[in-house]
Amino acid sequence: MTNGYLTFLDYLELRRRVEKRLAAGNWFLLHIFVFGIGAALIGIAGFHAIYDPDEYFYIFPQYGHYVSLWSGVLLAHGLSTYWRSGARAGKRDVVIENEMRERLQNDDMYLSDHPKDLFRLHGLLNDDIRKRASLVPTLLTFVIINALIWIPWALSGQAFTSFAWNAASLLVVPFLLTLVWNIWGRARHESKLRKQLEQLFGSRSSEKDAYLERETRLSAEDDEIVTVDEYMLKRKRM
Repeated sequence: MTNGYLTFLDYLELRRRVEKRLAAGNWFLLHIFVFGIGAALIGIAGFHAIYDPDEYFYIFPQYGHYVSLWSGVLLAHGLSTYWRSGARAGKRDVVIENEMRERLQNDDMYLSDHPKDLFRLHGLLNDDIRKRASLVPTLLTFVIINALIWIPWALSGQAFTSFAWNAASLLVVPFLLTLVWNIWGRARHESKLRKQLEQLFGSRSSEKDAYLERETRLSAEDDEIVTVDEYMLKRKRM
């Protein structure tokens, strides 16, 4: 019987090869954190401490323009990451197909070479990578909302107000909660994945094992391995 743990390791290797050809989103996530910290530092640097009833801002407007420009760069980074990531169905399908075709051509396919198993493997891998890449569109959603706050605010001539600073700060807590939820869901998904692999491939005998099972039997009289034909001939002679 196929070892379930080895099956799991073989699948992880195949998945690693596929994900290596896709944008993982790690740099995008890092960019978001850097943006958040950088925007906070810019806000502190531009803090207007002198109270004036004729002014409607507490952070100098020109500092907000810097953050608005940066939010546009962050949005472009997010769109580029999504386009090259496993979250986009078209890109994901192409990479999986190319990887599996290459493995088959090199006679280096993992897990199984049965046609039905290959279709199941393709579907499982597609769904697995889609779920693992689900963080990318989630991050992109927050980045789009952030850009819709900063860029129109700067272009509309409203930079003398503190609207964007207040509105953007409201995204921090929902973003962190969503990130924690996604990480938890990803860990739960990994635990279910091994059970799926065991159900699909772990309980199946290999072609070689099935052949031996059909062609050999243990003789009870002399404890030797014989073919089915030899065993039946020996039974007739008894």
